Amino acid sequence: QDDRVRMILADPVGSVYKQFHETESIGSGGVYKVEGIGGDKIPDTMDFQYIDEVRQVTDRDSFTMTRRLAREEGLLVGGSSGTLASVALQVAKEIDDPEACVVFILCDTGERYLSKCHSDEWMRENRMLDVDKMSLSHLIDAKGGKLPPVVSVEPTASARKALELMREHGISQVPVVAGGESMGAVSETTMMQRLLGDVGLMEAPVSELMDGPFPVLSVRDSFESLKALLGRGNRALLIRDAGELAGILTLSDVLELLSAP
Repeated sequence: QDDRVRMILADPVGSVYKQFHETESIGSGGVYKVEGIGGDKIPDTMDFQYIDEVRQVTDRDSFTMTRRLAREEGLLVGGSSGTLASVALQVAKEIDDPEACVVFILCDTGERYLSKCHSDEWMRENRMLDVDKMSLSHLIDAKGGKLPPVVSVEPTASARKALELMREHGISQVPVVAGGESMGAVSETTMMQRLLGDVGLMEAPVSELMDGPFPVLSVRDSFESLKALLGRGNRALLIRDAGELAGILTLSDVLELLSAP
């Protein structure tokens, strides 16, 4: 055994391993949902003399990390891998040594857990997926993985063109976009008020009629961020994915997503 190496055991809350390692007594344990890890008894093949520390992880943290590995790293693993990854990140944050290295094993596949921790419905049923902590990508996935497309006009487009687009697509507001950036927005209500006062503005560029731009969020931003922006009176939000304006979410879109079964 190398003194330069520390062996840390990741254990689910409810398993008896941590208590046994620290007291050499076996408690009653508890119920947990992470599978294939920990236990309520100590197997003969378990040798604690090589374990320096046991750290426990809740089901929620294990499954949240499991889903994060799939979403951010493209690694489809199960809950026990999420448990190990959670502890590995904890340890990495505590180490103040540029030469140190943290190694952990992705010990299972997520294919057998598609209807469990990789399912938003299962996570919500088990009270492990708070809406406020969901990212926008979760909400989008709940809608079938598709954002309402961005129907936009350039600043030089005429007011007539903007109104035609709104009527064609059955929408009441359009972002003004140039070079992939949100420059402003025009709404049917505001434009009609202006045009009733001066019908000659029908051929004017929308840059002369537009209001301020819709806020832009990333698909990785939290639902809480979305709520804060909509609460400030914004009628819609643009969503950026991989650097591109990928879609738009209106207040009615958000309400529909939240009410989806």
